[in-house]
Amino acid sequence: MRFEAFSSSELAAYLRGIPAVHARLGDDSELQVVEVGDGNLNYVYYVSSARDPQRSVVVKQAPPFLRLVGEGWPLPRERMEREVAALRRFGALCPQHVPRVYHADSEKFLIVMQRLDSHRVLRQGLIDGIVYPHLADHVSTFLARTLFHGSDLYLAPDAKKAAVGGDINTELCRITEDLVFTFPFEDDPSNVYSPALPAAAVERLRTHEPLRRAVGEMKWAFMNHAETLVHGDLHTGSIMANERETYVIDPEFAFYGPMGFDTGAFIANLLLACYARDWHDRVAGRDPAVYQRWLLEQVAQVWHGFAEKFAGLWRMHERETGRAYIGGPADTRAAEAFREDFMRRLLADTLGFAGCKMIRRIVGMAKVAEITGIKDEVVRARVEMRCLRLAEALLVQRRELASIGAVAALAAQVLAEPVEA
Repeated sequence: MRFEAFSSSELAAYLRGIPAVHARLGDDSELQVVEVGDGNLNYVYYVSSARDPQRSVVVKQAPPFLRLVGEGWPLPRERMEREVAALRRFGALCPQHVPRVYHADSEKFLIVMQRLDSHRVLRQGLIDGIVYPHLADHVSTFLARTLFHGSDLYLAPDAKKAAVGGDINTELCRITEDLVFTFPFEDDPSNVYSPALPAAAVERLRTHEPLRRAVGEMKWAFMNHAETLVHGDLHTGSIMANERETYVIDPEFAFYGPMGFDTGAFIANLLLACYARDWHDRVAGRDPAVYQRWLLEQVAQVWHGFAEKFAGLWRMHERETGRAYIGGPADTRAAEAFREDFMRRLLADTLGFAGCKMIRRIVGMAKVAEITGIKDEVVRARVEMRCLRLAEALLVQRRELASIGAVAALAAQVLAEPVEA
């Protein structure tokens, strides 16, 4: 079946024929349809009643190809079905932070979901310097509940293995394998970077042995460590927030992979936002140090909140079952020692994946608006150089950085160092 994106009138007519959606939009004969997608992967529409704009939904149509490139980069038809399944799974575990799904249609490649009309994409809010008082608490809750309940720590072994087999996301994983772990570290035509970025910085990504070795280890972990159902693309563009609520969206890359990939992706995006403040705040006449401190506090609070909640769920589950994951009774010194070692390894994975994600956003195909929006190319190159320095340190030193406090201190140190673009 050939894919065709809906026109506004076609989409309105289609939605009127879906009872669950019609009930939300009301009997108004006129619907307002506005396309709001960023153009990278999907078509996204806001649909509302002309009579009562508060009655609205969001519609996501996922073509069987990468929209940014076109039909020359095909994607599996079932990717929308995987996103729907992930939304429903995550929504059952964390309903306060996942939008509701009203309707899904595999033949039309679309999902109709709750519209978060009083929320903004988090990335844009961070660019604008908004302080979200509950962000770290909400994101850490989402991470703890979703990552724990999809793992062997909670699921019975047969249920976990069945889940792994049912959530193989081959084509979208291949995009990550290529764009995050492979192409940025070689002379690939998909790489795009600032003309002011020193050639030596790009060459270092291709030749520096400790960095290349670390990236290889993270790529292996991504491809082989089926620890839990991860979101798979948890950046600040995949979160909608206001000062009271936070929602995680767009889990189309969801698959059974390493826990640290989700935690690392989110922390990487906070760090990118932090380093970009030097330009955004100075242009606005503000001291960038104030918001940078807040962003580094979020890095620490997200990890601390996640680690505390994740370990709490784990302990509670072992007490309820009366048996530790490693065998024997719950609440033994051996069980707690194993848990501490597990969390240390998870922090190291988080830092390694964060480093890979930061590098990808500097030299790879898809960028982040907080950095591409820097109009002064020399300033942008300085920001990018700092991002690359920190990313390399996170990768190469990930096992030596024993606490998130040490990570925040390192990020602040690199931020203060002079850089020649």
